[in-house]
Amino acid sequence: MAVTLDWFIHHSQLNNIRLVVGNLQSSGEITSVNILDNPDVLKWFKKNELILTTGYIFKDDPELQRTIIREMKEIGCAGLAVKIKRFFKTIPEPLLDEARKLDFPVIELPFFYGFSEIIHTVYNKLYLQQHQQTLQDQQLIMELSEAFFQHKDLTCLVKIAADFFGSPVLITDLSYACLALAAPAAFDSGQLAEAAVAMADQLTEQTMPLTDFSLTLNDRQYLLLASLLPNHLGYLCLLTQNQPTGSQTMAVLHKAAQIMALACEQQQVSRPGPANRAHFFLNFLMHHTQATLEETQQICSFYGFNYHKAWVCASFSLQAYSELPKKKLLPLLQNYCSQTRTDEMAIFTCANDSLFCAFFLFPVESNPVHALNEVRRIADRLCRQAQQLSQLPLPSGISGFHHTLQALHTSFEESLQALALQQRLKQTAPASYFHQIAYHLLLHYYKKDSSQIIESTLQPLLDFDVQNNTDLTATLKVYFQSKFNSSVAAKQLYLHRNTMLHRIEKIKELLHTDLSDMDENFLLYLGLCALDLRKQK
Repeated sequence: MAVTLDWFIHHSQLNNIRLVVGNLQSSGEITSVNILDNPDVLKWFKKNELILTTGYIFKDDPELQRTIIREMKEIGCAGLAVKIKRFFKTIPEPLLDEARKLDFPVIELPFFYGFSEIIHTVYNKLYLQQHQQTLQDQQLIMELSEAFFQHKDLTCLVKIAADFFGSPVLITDLSYACLALAAPAAFDSGQLAEAAVAMADQLTEQTMPLTDFSLTLNDRQYLLLASLLPNHLGYLCLLTQNQPTGSQTMAVLHKAAQIMALACEQQQVSRPGPANRAHFFLNFLMHHTQATLEETQQICSFYGFNYHKAWVCASFSLQAYSELPKKKLLPLLQNYCSQTRTDEMAIFTCANDSLFCAFFLFPVESNPVHALNEVRRIADRLCRQAQQLSQLPLPSGISGFHHTLQALHTSFEESLQALALQQRLKQTAPASYFHQIAYHLLLHYYKKDSSQIIESTLQPLLDFDVQNNTDLTATLKVYFQSKFNSSVAAKQLYLHRNTMLHRIEKIKELLHTDLSDMDENFLLYLGLCALDLRKQK
């Protein structure tokens, strides 16, 4: 029996205790006991705490009586128990009046009980209840272990857990498809199976655990508690009617999940193939951005990602591809990565329906620029092959060079930012976060408006172009891209070299620069990047 006011008044073996104000049916549990002997102690009271007092501190102060009731109600205390016939014959009316207004329980204690006896009685019950819960948890683990060693079917183990919790229990694979389910006898098994299918559909793109996920069974709402199986084969799920408040339920669920994982291994249930593993690792990168270093290390070790290496992440968007071309494209990407591996460079891949991600793993001492250029070269060839196969471009983004486990999510995020920039600027070649850092700086520091950068660097050139119907700004951009080589730039623009030289001189004149100062050149390049971003808004 739970420790409540009803237990305290009627079943605690303490006599002559009377409820003066309040409703026993609506009262919550008592989790601790405290004593009110001065007003300052109120700030130390806790929710669901039963408060004992002689009433001495407020015996001559009606306003303090009301204030104390209001504050205890706000804290969420279980009730106020007042000892009578010490400082007054009955509980003061102002206190009772305020308690009635707020529906706050007030209990009358007889004078012959000491507070120590009352506290001992309540805590003895709480400790006994906690001990019984621990014994019950141990009993569940023993029953599951016995069923496991007897090679019982997985459904049998799930039924043991369902009977223990008094709620439906499921084991799912990594895609949340149900592998085994059971419920107490009162549940409609057919409705439960239908709910499991609906749950899998809704959870496909979600993150676990989901404390806000709910579904209806037997006309009742159930919340989901889920524990990842330690061997990463799936989840042990509990559907509960009560909002999970304590850690006890999750603790026993985690222990049960360990035995369920062994049973799955024993019966070779839901062993994930490469596709499932790849999907789960990518799901981890996308949704578990707040994972601890230990959790990240465990995931990497389980799925074979060598985090002792340095790496560059390349992400390829599959969103433009329909189902049939995508089925042809994914094997092409996977096979190309497998064939590209060398003694100095390994490749780890993961994918889902909308994204293919490749981590190029290098020795930590590798030159970052060389590694980035190598990945750009491979990604470019991969995109060309994909376009030949499907007649569609394959958008791609490449991260910077990283070599610490803390940077795993950072590298993935950089590749997505580079991918987004490539699509925004309508580029065709794979976009490199490192090589386009100026764009990302602008997007980060000038999210709303980059016009100040443009005005401070390129405005004279832009004004001249408008007034004279020229395009010297585009000429300057090609000149930068051609590494300040006039001949190469002239060829790109289909101009005579002398015409190109004349344009460059005019640009220098308008901008008051000879293009020899690297700091000025960087600012001009930053202005050109800002102009690109403004055009593509």
